[in-house]
Amino acid sequence: MVNITDLFDISDNDVLTVYEQLKSRYDLVLTTTSELDEGFTIHSPIIVGKAHEQVIQLYVCDEMFILDVMDAEQSQGTHWHPHDIATAVKNIADFMDGKSDYPMYPFGKA
Repeated sequence: MVNITDLFDISDNDVLTVYEQLKSRYDLVLTTTSELDEGFTIHSPIIVGKAHEQVIQLYVCDEMFILDVMDAEQSQGTHWHPHDIATAVKNIADFMDGKSDYPMYPFGKA
């Protein structure tokens, strides 16, 4: 079982660790939210991957991992909070390998 307080102990270095574990297996880009210029209000390292007409992004906000999956047009998507490095690595690998399907919701609608 995941202790909720463990979610609030993630750092930018953890994003770098995830990237180091995956960079040789997948075509991933490591940049920053500022460089990505997609309206982020935080500055964090971010991993971006593209596969099967979808985009995945992993970054940190408020000491939590944020993992976003969006369609190529970035008009709909979903997100969740991997609770540790191993889970983030598995989530990205599953995405890149096409082993996961995500329910997506239009952005801007509740």
